[in-house]
Amino acid sequence: MKKFSRIGSCLISISVLLSSVMMPTYATGDANVVIGKKLSFEEDNAPFIYEERTMIPLRAVSEALDATVFWFGNTSTIQIVNYDTLLVLQIGNGLMAKYRIENGETSDECETIQLEVVPMIHNDRTYVPLRAISEAFDASINWDNPTRSAIIIPNEKDTYNVSVSEMTGLPNATLCSVYGVICNENGSYYLRSLTENAVGDYAKIFFCTPKETSISENTEYAEYVSQYWTEQFGSENPTGMVVRYTGFTVSREGVVLASLDKTTTGIKSLGYYDDYMKSLGLDYVPFSSLNM
Repeated sequence: MKKFSRIGSCLISISVLLSSVMMPTYATGDANVVIGKKLSFEEDNAPFIYEERTMIPLRAVSEALDATVFWFGNTSTIQIVNYDTLLVLQIGNGLMAKYRIENGETSDECETIQLEVVPMIHNDRTYVPLRAISEAFDASINWDNPTRSAIIIPNEKDTYNVSVSEMTGLPNATLCSVYGVICNENGSYYLRSLTENAVGDYAKIFFCTPKETSISENTEYAEYVSQYWTEQFGSENPTGMVVRYTGFTVSREGVVLASLDKTTTGIKSLGYYDDYMKSLGLDYVPFSSLNM
């Protein structure tokens, strides 16, 4: 596991001091953003035009592009993970770092991208330039001036899709994508298969955390995981939630685990188990009856 100080070194080493950044005056004007379907925004977090660039709430564009956002308040830094790509940005900083995720960690070298407009705080939310983030994740942007709409065309990544059962047998440091439901066993969280196998059992793979986490060195498992869940799902215990997980396998003492790492893990909520299975028209055993 790489600690954040090294992950962000490419960006931070060429950053300006935040205390000396003059935050801009916001221009009037609005914008719509279409990603597959038109996104809806609350009045106080709508996209806007600044210096002829569309600014959009960070989580809106990242989640729409299947990316996971991690916020580090002590440095006003953002990390965005999308399968095999990590972006690192900082409020008021005109540079963005792009890393490859491979071989169980992020690469040592990064690509530095000059931003035409810096990330900023507006209405207590983080805003980023839409085009820069989208293109860093290989998505295309079209601008329709009559309707003032930015149309994002995501690029489907060639992901290694496996089942929970298959994931438990993969070699160490295998990057993959899997769907499952989060469960808890004696304080340890695991990802369970959505359906039973031929003998009526569910496959499961336990989540592990980095030995040295992004919160602090040697953070306890329970503390790290509860903060991780709260940041992503607004709950310290998302048991019963179906997610799409992308990340690495970790082999510890012969047991294969799924890493929860703020530099390499993506996790996207798809709703709670019973509602999710019902929406797919699949037969299922109600989650509560198996997890009382």
